[in-house]
Amino acid sequence: MRKFHTLLLVLLVLLCRASWGVQVSPVSLADAGDRVSLGMKMQILEDPEGNWTLDQVRNQFASRFRNSDSNALNFGFTQSTIWLRFAVDASHSQGSWFLVERYPILDDITLFVPDGHGGFRDYAVGDTRPFSRRPMNHRSFVFALETEAGGMTEYYIKVRGKGALNMLPMLYSAKGLVEFTYLEQLLQGLFYGSLVIMLVYNLLLYLSLRDNVHLHFVMFLGGVIYFNICVSGFGLQYLWPEWPKVNEYFWLATYVIALSLSLYSRQFLQLAQRFPRYERLLQHYQILIGVAFLLQWVLEPPYSYHLSTFVALITVVLFSWLGWTVWRQGFRVARLYVLAWSVFLLTIFLFALGNLGLIPYSVVVPYLPHFGALWVVVMLSLALGDRIRFLENERKQLAQEAQHTLERHLADIEQMNQDKSMFLQYISHELNTPINWIGAADTLGQDSQGESEADVWAMVRKGQKRLTGIVGTSLRYFDLSDRNQPPLMGACQPMWVLDALIRDLDERIERAGLAVRNRVSPNLRVRACESELKEVFAMALDNALRFSAEGGSIDISSEVDVPAGHADIRIRDEGKGATSEQLEHILEPFFVMGSRHHEEGFGLSLAMARVMVEQVGGQLWAESAGPGRGFTLHLRLPLA
Repeated sequence: MRKFHTLLLVLLVLLCRASWGVQVSPVSLADAGDRVSLGMKMQILEDPEGNWTLDQVRNQFASRFRNSDSNALNFGFTQSTIWLRFAVDASHSQGSWFLVERYPILDDITLFVPDGHGGFRDYAVGDTRPFSRRPMNHRSFVFALETEAGGMTEYYIKVRGKGALNMLPMLYSAKGLVEFTYLEQLLQGLFYGSLVIMLVYNLLLYLSLRDNVHLHFVMFLGGVIYFNICVSGFGLQYLWPEWPKVNEYFWLATYVIALSLSLYSRQFLQLAQRFPRYERLLQHYQILIGVAFLLQWVLEPPYSYHLSTFVALITVVLFSWLGWTVWRQGFRVARLYVLAWSVFLLTIFLFALGNLGLIPYSVVVPYLPHFGALWVVVMLSLALGDRIRFLENERKQLAQEAQHTLERHLADIEQMNQDKSMFLQYISHELNTPINWIGAADTLGQDSQGESEADVWAMVRKGQKRLTGIVGTSLRYFDLSDRNQPPLMGACQPMWVLDALIRDLDERIERAGLAVRNRVSPNLRVRACESELKEVFAMALDNALRFSAEGGSIDISSEVDVPAGHADIRIRDEGKGATSEQLEHILEPFFVMGSRHHEEGFGLSLAMARVMVEQVGGQLWAESAGPGRGFTLHLRLPLA
């Protein structure tokens, strides 16, 4: 019997402790000022099935309530119904008090108020219900509490929804509610006024400039405005109060923002012209957005909300990375783009994490899209101005380059006219001489006999040979100058090409009493057309042999510059040399040293060599210390 009494006593103690554990700590309004954060004063009960009644919650499941540990209540995406319980001690308080839930996109929120007869009156509101059912015309959920009678009163709140369940409950006095509403309306008015002004301004810029980047920015601002109107409750309050279904499509703004941001970035960053690889990446991103948009209509909440949140997070990562990458690759105009979108996309990222319950939900989280939108409006306005300056500077630079190119072309045309005039003069002179010879031969041929007649006809044949040479050489030069594509190139070894040429010229070298030294490295390999390189070396050696005195020497050497990727080949003789004035024109066509009345050469060999060398990416130039002090021809070719 004694054991039974002991067991009964233990059960009574446990029941008392259980009843103490679920007791509500009332909120005293006597010294509360004008507002009280209610989150920490509430107790929470989760109904997994969502079918419990108020009587069951107050009696059968009352012991399951747990104390809240935060003023901001974050339940994330859940299919459960959340019950909240709090008590208010209105003893010694004056005036009316109001319960305000500041998170305006709860699907269904019901306040249960004691009716004084043991029952409760319920006030059911939410953004899925017509706005006219609300007890007060306010974007937030505002309920008047019956505090005039004083005493302690216990209240219950039932919350459920398909989206994220986040709550920021507050108690306001009448004065506190007016001040809160006034300040909030002022800040919201500044926010939406700024967005609308920028939208109209960029729309006018688009109509004036017809630059699509402004139209894409208008689309972006439109998406931001629609999103914020939906999630702030102003849409339901002012625009569609009797059609709460419209509010459920706030996710449309996610796709409008993503698409307009993609189009804006492609044009603002000039991806097609400067970064084709990133242009293709954004094209694939737009296809992904289109597929997600179609899926959004098929999926049921909360999965549709998860999808739009995923799209927002993908957009954050992609465009943050794209902006930094383009900026780091030297596109200076992207700096403000990076600054604007990095902060904006960071706020959207934090807002999404707050809705998902991955970070603590505080009073700042609902306003993060507002902060981000204002920041991006200011920075992108500066970025558009910076872009206009950048494009203007680029246009000026292109105009200057076009002017320089035009001047260069005009100079080339003028030089060509001079070359043609010189060519005509030269051809006239060269043709006149053999024609005179032929005329003299014809005159002498009528009376001359024997040996003198043979000499005259030898002169005729010599003139004929010279005419044939000048015509063939001139045609070869103009063919080289007029071709549009370089010759077929490969790896050549200059030392062996020169060695073969020197062997072919052995008799002429020996007859002239000259010494030719080939000091080009046998390992040197250059990129050129071997047949034309052989022609260039032949012309260079011919000039060196022709203008070298008996007993002199011709030295051929090479030098390699590996970092620069080219090799220099020098052909130096100890012959007549040249003046500085002659060096300026020595590579021009039809230029000859000294008098034109000579029988050797046509003044085209070095000009043809220059054309052939430059067409394979090389350079040709001449140096001389002065008349009688030798002559050096420099040939620079790319390494193979």
